[in-house]
Amino acid sequence: MISPAWSIFLIWTKIGLFLQVAPLLVMAKSCPSVCRCDAGFIYCNDRFLTSIPTGIPEDATTLYLQNNQINNAGIPSDLKNLLKVERIYLYHNSLDEFPTNLPKYVKELHLQENNIRTITYDSLSKIPYLEELHLDDNSVSAVSIEEGAFRDSNYLRLLFLSRNHLSTIPWGLPRTIEELRLDDNRISTISSPSLQGLTSLKRLVLDGNLLNNHGLGDKVFFNLVNLTELSLVRNSLTAAPVNLPGTNLRKLYLQDNHINRVPPNAFSYLRQLYRLDMSNNNLSNLPQGIFDDLDNITQL
Repeated sequence: MISPAWSIFLIWTKIGLFLQVAPLLVMAKSCPSVCRCDAGFIYCNDRFLTSIPTGIPEDATTLYLQNNQINNAGIPSDLKNLLKVERIYLYHNSLDEFPTNLPKYVKELHLQENNIRTITYDSLSKIPYLEELHLDDNSVSAVSIEEGAFRDSNYLRLLFLSRNHLSTIPWGLPRTIEELRLDDNRISTISSPSLQGLTSLKRLVLDGNLLNNHGLGDKVFFNLVNLTELSLVRNSLTAAPVNLPGTNLRKLYLQDNHINRVPPNAFSYLRQLYRLDMSNNNLSNLPQGIFDDLDNITQL
């Protein structure tokens, strides 16, 4: 026969165990039924969703929402309350405007393959800690980027705008940018002010645009003192660009243009350059000594 004291002990033991397990049960139940939650990673991708589910756990750090049909109206206002979220994958959805109500501390935002047309200060200022912004395969044009849109984006390092409708490089980009991808747009001119101040820029990709030598401003790349890679593949250049930054440039890609001449000073002072590709151009001869300054060249 069980004594009353032992019965009381068993009851309190069960209560203690329940109190330990209860928070875990609540957390498990807080995962939206259409998603899968695993230690801060919320998987709601590939589910034909038109809106972001409510009830996402407060400890969420990464939201996988790609490959759905989510539109701007489907982004709930309480999404911004998820203060631990740092990465959001919203690519291949049905967004036509830059999303709002995003968590304040998001660092990495993937919005590729939507139909986003505008970038405004109001939308970016609410996510001031953003470090990576992926906007490839949208409908952004130069005139649809609000002046000063990036003025509070003081942590932005990567900006990808490949395959949009840009005719020029947006002005007012933050000085913190280290990688800028603008390939396969409609850029025909680059003025010096558009790149002015981007002293942290290390990689600039301008492949597949409409650039010719007249469209490149005088010394347009010269002040990019930390640039290590410049890619101008598939443009309409007839001569190798001059006044390139010589301090750190290591990779220069000029293939698939119409280059038929190389100015004698084109590669002067590029002593760090080790990879130069000018294949698929119209070159028949090169100036004598054109590679004399290329002390580190290993691939030509």
